Order: sequence, then C-alpha cells, then structure tokens
Amino acid sequence: MYWLTSFGLLLAALLALLVAQAQIADRSVPNAELDALIAQHEYARADHIVDQRLASGADPAATYFQIGKVYFDHQSWQRSAGFLEKSLKLKGMNDEAHELLGLDWRALHRPDDAESELLEAAKENPSNRVNAYFAGHQLLLNGKFEAALPYLYRALDWKPLQSQALQALAFAQARLGNYGLAESYYRKALDSAQASDDGHYSALVNLGILLLLGHDPARLEEGLSYAQRAERLHPNSPDAHFLAGKALFKLGRLREASSELARAAKLNPDDSKPHFLLARIYDQLGQHDRARKERKNLASIQDRPGQAGMATVDPVPVTPE
Repeated sequence: MYWLTSFGLLLAALLALLVAQAQIADRSVPNAELDALIAQHEYARADHIVDQRLASGADPAATYFQIGKVYFDHQSWQRSAGFLEKSLKLKGMNDEAHELLGLDWRALHRPDDAESELLEAAKENPSNRVNAYFAGHQLLLNGKFEAALPYLYRALDWKPLQSQALQALAFAQARLGNYGLAESYYRKALDSAQASDDGHYSALVNLGILLLLGHDPARLEEGLSYAQRAERLHPNSPDAHFLAGKALFKLGRLREASSELARAAKLNPDDSKPHFLLARIYDQLGQHDRARKERKNLASIQDRPGQAGMATVDPVPVTPE
C-alpha cells in the first residue's frame, strides 16, 4: 500500500535528523567514554561507569537521562527506554525524556505507550514543534486522525518540519474524506524548499493516488506526470510503476499501461493489483490466454494469508504504517 511505504520514508528521515541532533548535543567529554563503549556493545562496562557516577554523587535523574540519550543515539531502543523510565520516575517533568521514550516505544512496536509519552512531551512543552509533530504523527499511526490535526498544525510553524507536517496533514485529511484539502497540502509539500528527494517522492506518489481516484482526463494526465516523476526519483519503486500503469490504463493507453504494470508486478510479486489490471488489459486487447494467466496469478496471490481483497481499481488511503 503506497501510503504506508512513502510515509515511512518521512519518519525515517526525521528520526535520523533527531538522532543526529541528539548526538551533536551530547558529544561532551563526560559522555565520550560511554559513547565509545556503547558503540562497541560493551554494555557492562558502560553500566559500571554509570554506577561510578552515581556513587560519586551525580544527580540520578540527570545521569539516567544522559545514558538513555546515548543509547538512543545508537538505536539501542530497549536499553534507552529502561534508563529513560528510571529518569522519569525520579523527575517526571522532562519533555525531552518523554519524547525519546515515546520514540523508543515506537521502535519497539508499543504504539499505545509511544502515544502516551509523545503526548506528554507535547503537553509539557507546547512551544516545541518537534514534540507537536511526533505527537501528531503517532496519533496518525494509531488511527486517530481527527485528534492528530491540532498537533500537526502547530508543527507547521517551524520551517524545518514544514514539509513533513504538510504531508502528515494531507494524510490525515485524506483519511477523514477531505480529499481536496489533502491534495492542496500535498501540492504545498512539493513546493516546499525543505522537502528531500524522499519527501518529494512520497508526496508525488500520494498526490498521484488522489488524482487517479476519478476519471477526469486532465487529472489522470496530471496523476501520470506525478507517477513518472516518482519513477525518476525511485526507478525501482513498484508503487510508482503501478500508479503510472493505472493512469495509462484509465487513459486508454493499454499497451503502455501493460508495460508499467508488468514492471510493477516484477518488482513486487506479492501485490495482486498489477495482475488485476493486466487481466483486464489483455482481455480488451483480445489476448485472452495472457488474461487467464494473469487471473491465475491474481488468485494465487489472493489465496495467501492476508492477501485477499487487495486488488482494487481505485485504492483509497489506508493507514500510514
């Protein structure tokens, strides 16, 4: 599902930015030895240094918070979460600790815990736009689209996050059935100077999906152009090739459509949608043997666990995960 794949790219990019910022902030001399040990997975020795600091009178809440951040830098989510929880039990008012713990829980596939911590971070420091973005994004991941909106609108105020926030808002509005508003936000995201190549790719794909929901030829041509731009950014994207093939199919350019759809099917053998459209195309071209083969491929994929019902002519937005 396109919305899932492209939305994850934004999350990965923003999480990488947050990790990089945390690393820059924490490259102080007292943490240099800890950082080196954790990088080498010398966890017992790292814990021994923490114990030494505590024994020498260091503030326990601050110490646990700092070690939790270092583990977070190295994507050791479970260890990071353990130390951050200890810190928060001693000093609950720390929005950065709540934010990092929430992201730990997200990485560990505990969405309800992630939501609780990220909402608390946004509550404790409402002026922090990163906190607002992550709270809104987690609400999206948890299917709470209406509740996500105020957090995402707050995040729009900060330029470095504007493209990500626009795309998150577009996703939320699409899920709420406000397709016109969603389309306008995706267009703004594409115009944003802050958008990375991956950010542009996801906006191109998702805007293409919206444009292909109808049958207006001008919108179909525009959707095709966005799909082709997405292909240039990611030539091996099955989503981009499927969208291009679908647009060509709806425009009646069947032979061109079959080439794009065959490419999409090859790139993602578990997706039934290209086979569904290929069967229809070959029937219309009078190539009935090839159509039967595509229907067999379609049936085979749909018989797999969790695959039934995937083939649709007009996919609508599902969940961003």
